[in-house]
Amino acid sequence: MFASNSYEPIVAAASILIALIASFATLLLLLKYRQRVKNVEFDLINTIRRQQGMTLKYVKQGDHYIHTLMEGQLLKKMGLTPAMVTGKNLHQFYSKQDADRIEQAYSKAWNGEISAYEAQLHGVDYFVTLSPVKQKGKVVEVIGSGVDITERKRTEQIHKESLALKRALINSLEIGMVVMDDDRKIIAINHRCCQLFRIDMPIEEMIGKDFFELLHIYFQNHQQDKHIVNEILANRKPVVDEVNRFEKQIYKRSYFPFYIDDELKGHIWALEDISERRAMERGIIETKEEAVKANQAKSEFLSRMSHELRTPLNAILGFSQLLKLEEKLSAKQREFVDQIGKGGTHLLTLINDVLDSAAIEAGKLKMETEAISIGTVIDECVRFISLLAANKGVRILIEQTAPDDCYVVADRFRLQQVILNLLDNAIKYNREKGTVAIRWDVRDDFLFVHIVDSGGGIPLSEQGQIFEPFYRSGQQQIEGTGIGLSLVRQLIQLMGGTVAVESQMGVGSDFCISLPLVKTPGASGLPQIEKTALVQLEDNEFTILYIEDNLSNLQLIKEILSTIPGIGFLSAVTGAEGIELAVVQRPDLILLDLNLPDLNGCEVFDRIKANPACERTPVIAVSANALQDEINRVLAKGFTEYICKPIDIPAFLSVVAKHLH
Repeated sequence: MFASNSYEPIVAAASILIALIASFATLLLLLKYRQRVKNVEFDLINTIRRQQGMTLKYVKQGDHYIHTLMEGQLLKKMGLTPAMVTGKNLHQFYSKQDADRIEQAYSKAWNGEISAYEAQLHGVDYFVTLSPVKQKGKVVEVIGSGVDITERKRTEQIHKESLALKRALINSLEIGMVVMDDDRKIIAINHRCCQLFRIDMPIEEMIGKDFFELLHIYFQNHQQDKHIVNEILANRKPVVDEVNRFEKQIYKRSYFPFYIDDELKGHIWALEDISERRAMERGIIETKEEAVKANQAKSEFLSRMSHELRTPLNAILGFSQLLKLEEKLSAKQREFVDQIGKGGTHLLTLINDVLDSAAIEAGKLKMETEAISIGTVIDECVRFISLLAANKGVRILIEQTAPDDCYVVADRFRLQQVILNLLDNAIKYNREKGTVAIRWDVRDDFLFVHIVDSGGGIPLSEQGQIFEPFYRSGQQQIEGTGIGLSLVRQLIQLMGGTVAVESQMGVGSDFCISLPLVKTPGASGLPQIEKTALVQLEDNEFTILYIEDNLSNLQLIKEILSTIPGIGFLSAVTGAEGIELAVVQRPDLILLDLNLPDLNGCEVFDRIKANPACERTPVIAVSANALQDEINRVLAKGFTEYICKPIDIPAFLSVVAKHLH
């Protein structure tokens, strides 16, 4: 057996060995733990670096806040690296103004408060939240988290600029604008609205106030108007009306409900001061009424004067002609009688010209147009004026350069009046033993008649004025009133023609009138229809009704339609008679003049179409008005066709046949 003392070294060695093994194991565990901590720290740093935002930490050293950590993609966007900011304070990479502002948030966080700030660096906007870290109640560091708000700030700026632009636009309007919510509280109001109501309160103070309490007290009967507004708001439909303000002002008020995605967001009111406009309209109406009364008074005056003047003139001219038959008159007495006759004739001509001019101005001169042989009219005028020409020693020469069968569309009496007026001037303003040449030619479906004198001519400065009413040439020794040429122009224009003058001083003047041509009439005075123009209808009998107050036009259409077998012709000279015939006889086609003595042609059309028996009957307008606006208006009303006078016979028959099939 071993002695007890012999075991002690062995036990001691074993204990030491065990302790070493335990220490080594602990060391291994510690090393593994530290490695795991390093791995976690590495992973955490990598995560922080890869995040889209930014993580930062700082501590306070003296009076400065020193960054101990700053990582993240946001830092990279700002053009910084961790090395550039770690261990640095704010003033080392911010401007003093920005650094001082951010430092206030840093200070709050270091004092234990959660704080935040917005900043911008190198064009990047960001937002940071700061949270203090405490140990034993004392802040030992602050951790911050930042996010990129550049896009949000850009959107906010765009929205801000948009709102500013909208406010500027609304405030620039001459119309007052008010927007309110469902509780009648004002959401927005512009400067013009404040001006209209003379409100001195700042706009900011008006927002949120009751609409009625603020504005409606400025209106007459505001309690009644409040009820109207409530009804408008309840219906939620656009409305435009007018309201009266005190001081006799009138406002045009427009309401529009404001929706976004089918959801009502507010109520828009527009207010416009139309007091001056209404006053102007009243003035225009009053002026128009006065003008109508003045025209009526003038027409009545001219009508009375025509009767009062023509009655004594009838006696003067009649007795002067009787006196000319007396053989016992001395030469001196016969001269006196001639002067009386000339004076009376001149006065009668003057009266006729004034009345015709007034009738044209009032739109009351009715034209009876027909196909007229120009040669016949010129011969009649030359025979009538030949004595005046002979007394002055002026020769009249007819220089025909166009065929004998030249026919124009005109009023025979008015055409004679025009040619006689021009011939009278050509003789009066001619030289002794001068000439007046009459020639006519054809160009582009128009007949041009020239009346050329050998007088002294018209100065170039006056040629643009001689057709103006009451204008007199410088040759004042020639009697006249200045109405004649003005009347010539008006009459020619009413007949669809023109008048012009060319003149050379010392040589003479050439007055030229133009009128539209028509095909040559036959012996009956009506256009002849060639056999090739006849149309073939179905083996049925048709009835055509023509409503027209001009007997010549009625006869013309009757003669044209008589060339077609199987056509029955009805006619009426008034609108009322035409309506009755249309309803009773039920024609297959209706031709309707638009200018009737009792009813307007469009009114006749409406009454005919209102009867079920005539609802499908084609109605063709026949009118001398060839203006395209009038044609479009009539066709838009529902007329089947529109035929212009003078009619083109083959085209007319073609239209008739088309609507009888």
